[in-house]
Amino acid sequence: MHQGAKMTRGDLIRKLFKSYKMHDDEEFEKAALQIIAEEQSKNNHLLAKSLIQILEGSNGINYSLESNARSFNLPKDKERHTTLVEIRNPDRIFSDIILDKNHTKTVEKILAEYRSSAILETHGLEPTNKILFCGPPGCGKTLCAEIISKELGLPMLYSRFDSIVSSYLGETAANLRKIFDFASTGRWVLMFDEFDAIGKARDDHNEHGELKRVVNSFLQMLDNFKSASLIIAATNHEQLLDPALWRRFHEIVYFPKPSSEQLKKTIALKFRNFPYSFDANEAIPKLKDMSYADIERISFDSIKTAIIENKEEVDSQLFKKAIDSHKVRLDIAKAAKKRKNNDIS
Repeated sequence: MHQGAKMTRGDLIRKLFKSYKMHDDEEFEKAALQIIAEEQSKNNHLLAKSLIQILEGSNGINYSLESNARSFNLPKDKERHTTLVEIRNPDRIFSDIILDKNHTKTVEKILAEYRSSAILETHGLEPTNKILFCGPPGCGKTLCAEIISKELGLPMLYSRFDSIVSSYLGETAANLRKIFDFASTGRWVLMFDEFDAIGKARDDHNEHGELKRVVNSFLQMLDNFKSASLIIAATNHEQLLDPALWRRFHEIVYFPKPSSEQLKKTIALKFRNFPYSFDANEAIPKLKDMSYADIERISFDSIKTAIIENKEEVDSQLFKKAIDSHKVRLDIAKAAKKRKNNDIS
C-alpha cells in the first residue's frame, strides 16, 4: 500500500483473516481494534462495544482504546525512543465548554460534514477535515478538539511539538512522516498541538534551513493525506505560521479570551457542583484578560480551600484569595518568560 493510502474495509478484513491464519495474535488484535474504531466512527456504538466484549472474553485483556495503545505499535522518535503520539479517548461534551453562537455553528458544521462524508464523496466533494484552531492559551482549543473526538466517536491521536521536533538533521520530517503513516491506518482525530513550532514562516531569517524543509515536508504530507481521519492543528501564535499553511486548512477557528458574559457563564459552569455566595458581576473586573483555564484554576482552588476549611460554600473572600494567588503565579510566569527572551537576545 502506497504511503498515505487509506486502508479500506476490505484491507482490514484481509488483514484480520491473514493474521488469524498465521496465528499472529498481535496483528489480529490491531486489525480487530481498527475495525472497532471504524464502527465507533460510524456511531455503531453497540456493535463496537459487543466486539470489544468478545475480544475481552477471549483472553481477559481490556481492549479500551486508550488503555490498549501498546497494540497499535505507536510511532517513535528514532534517537530518543519516545512515542510521537498518544491515544486518547476523550469524554468531554458540549456542556463542558463555553462557545459563542458562531463557534457552535462552525463545530456543528464540521461534525455534520464528517458524518456525511460518504454522501459528499458521491458528489465529488470532500468534508471539512483539516482544521486550524488558533488563539491565546487556555481558551478552549484542545478542549474543543476533544469534544469533536467524543461527538464523532473517534479516538484522538494527540501529538505535541516537543515530541516531534528533533535536533538531528532530517529526523523531524521523518517523525512527521511516521505520524501521518500511522494515522492513515484507521480513523482518528489527529491533533498537532503547539503547531507553530513546526509551522514557522519559511522566510523567517532566524530559522535555519532544516526547519524550512520541515514546513515544506508538512505541506506535502497534508496535501497527500487521504485518510478518513480528521486533522486539527492548534497554535497560540498564529502570527508565526507560514502563509502557505493557512491555505491548506478547510476551516480556521479563532478562540479569543472570554468576554464578561462568558466569564460569568464559566464561573457558573465550574461551580455547578459546589455552592457559592459571591457576586459574579463584582468578580468580573478582577478577572480581566484571563483565560478560561485561568478561571477554572481559580474556581477549583477556591472550592478546594472551602472543602479543607469545612465551609459549605465559596464566599467572596475565598474567591478573592484564589484570584490573588493565581495572579502571583501569572506574574512569576511572565517574569520567567521575560528572562528567557532576554537570554535568547
